[in-house]
Amino acid sequence: MIRGFAFFHRRSIRAAVIALCAITSPVVAYGAGYALLHATLLRSVPAANSRLSKPPETIRLVFSEQVVPELSQISLTPPDGKATVLKVANDPHDVHILVGQVGELVSGGYKVVWRVLSADGHPVSGSFAFTLQSSNSASLAPTSSSTGPASRDSGASDTLTASGTPSTTDTKPIPVVASVLRGTGLGALMAGLGLLFFGVTAGESRKLAPKAVIVRLIAVGAILLVAHLIAWLYSISPTAGLSSDFVASVLGSTVGRVEVLRVALALLALLAIAAARREIPALILGAACLVVSGGVGHPAAIHPYLSVPAKMAHLLSASLWLGGLLWVMWLARRDDSACRREASRVSFVALITVIALFLTGSLETILFLNSPGDLIHSLYGKLVLAKFVGLVLLVGYGAYNRFRLLPRLEDPGTTTRLSRSVKQELVIVTAVILIGGFLAYVPTPPAPQSSPSALTGRSP
Repeated sequence: MIRGFAFFHRRSIRAAVIALCAITSPVVAYGAGYALLHATLLRSVPAANSRLSKPPETIRLVFSEQVVPELSQISLTPPDGKATVLKVANDPHDVHILVGQVGELVSGGYKVVWRVLSADGHPVSGSFAFTLQSSNSASLAPTSSSTGPASRDSGASDTLTASGTPSTTDTKPIPVVASVLRGTGLGALMAGLGLLFFGVTAGESRKLAPKAVIVRLIAVGAILLVAHLIAWLYSISPTAGLSSDFVASVLGSTVGRVEVLRVALALLALLAIAAARREIPALILGAACLVVSGGVGHPAAIHPYLSVPAKMAHLLSASLWLGGLLWVMWLARRDDSACRREASRVSFVALITVIALFLTGSLETILFLNSPGDLIHSLYGKLVLAKFVGLVLLVGYGAYNRFRLLPRLEDPGTTTRLSRSVKQELVIVTAVILIGGFLAYVPTPPAPQSSPSALTGRSP
């Protein structure tokens, strides 16, 4: 077994780089070239291309994920071509449904154009048409764009027939810049916090903690998260600009407030460690930032009561693992005896964190994918597989370090070999963190829907 680990150590770094790059290098090109769905429109009332015998009281859109009404819009274009923005709100019984209040309509063809922000923070837009055959109605009554209570349609779904032609959906490409900023920002912050944790809990070796390195890592993480917030705002803006009204709408939504809170906690952690020189408050504030990050993205929209705690534990575990690697590598360069003392402690923490990473990662995979086939047939699944490959390689490195190197730390040159092994681990960790950044923006596979329900326009 030991020989197997040694062989693994000599060959795995090259295999890791080749495998992870082969799997993840198409992500940027794929993301820039294709528009993928996040909150998918499952059905609508009226249905796409339906013909109504009486006017609907509301436009009801049913999505695969929870949508944010404060940052969503439905406009209705009547036969005269003058579009009207409807008042929108979530259905009081189902946060997956967006309801727009309709005024009185005349007979003719209508076009519905919608744009929503799902609870995971990603924008989607689309359109569909329907025809009103009745002529006993007055002209369209304009309404202002705001939120308010929604009521259920009084029976329009009973009067429509569907042609079977689907509505069109327009989505933006995956924001590559925002994905990279998110992954590197969280990665730097996790590295700084993990290193800070091992430094403040090192006992007599605490004086060896690389305070300047910790401050720089947390500073880089905080700055990149600020940049990510700006990039995210541009990516969800309907005009690709940041008007005061748009920013106010974002700050009035839950997803916007969570994003701002994450950035604020990262900046406070930086302030605590860099200006006040308070290590424990900085560690607490940074950990709170990672906890808040667990409520951002897909977990906020898909089984949040399970996926949000799992994501929180996943990020905290990754921070400890990454910090432990950096701590051992730092001590190997500064003090061999301290490195030998701390290596066993780091190895034990790494064992606990790797178990937590696999359990929480597996739970999120089960919650976000519909079937094992999605691992192969969806971009999200392929990235999950790539991340899993990286974690398996890291487990192999951990086993090599624990069973091959740690028992021989007293031998000459072993500390140098351990430092080299940890550096190679960091290469794979960096790739895994970047994959995590893209996973936050790549859509999960939509849940399969039966064709009859997609055409009837009936609410669930």
